[in-house]
Amino acid sequence: MLAKVNRLNKHGSFAYVYRNGKRVASSDLVLIFTPAKSVRVGFSVSNKVGKAVVRNKVRRRLRAITQLALPKLAGCQAIVAANPSAAGKDYSSLDEQLNGLFSRAGLIA
Repeated sequence: MLAKVNRLNKHGSFAYVYRNGKRVASSDLVLIFTPAKSVRVGFSVSNKVGKAVVRNKVRRRLRAITQLALPKLAGCQAIVAANPSAAGKDYSSLDEQLNGLFSRAGLIA
């Protein structure tokens, strides 16, 4: 679980990042980010991904991957959004894609 200071969880914070952020995408994930002083990450997994069990599984995997990458990340507010195809991917595939997105966005310090 991400520490409370690293979570992006207010509606206004999500709206700000969606409105002002830059986007980087892969086949299964989209990273939307804005520069900030500290690292805060939120996750968006829509109903299109699947039923609640599947959505929660994808969300748990993304949280675990982000928690491991957290010490390497530069200051930013980011949202990781999962596309419906993410439901069929395993942990290693999602890990590779999300770390690739972080590096393509220039967020890895």
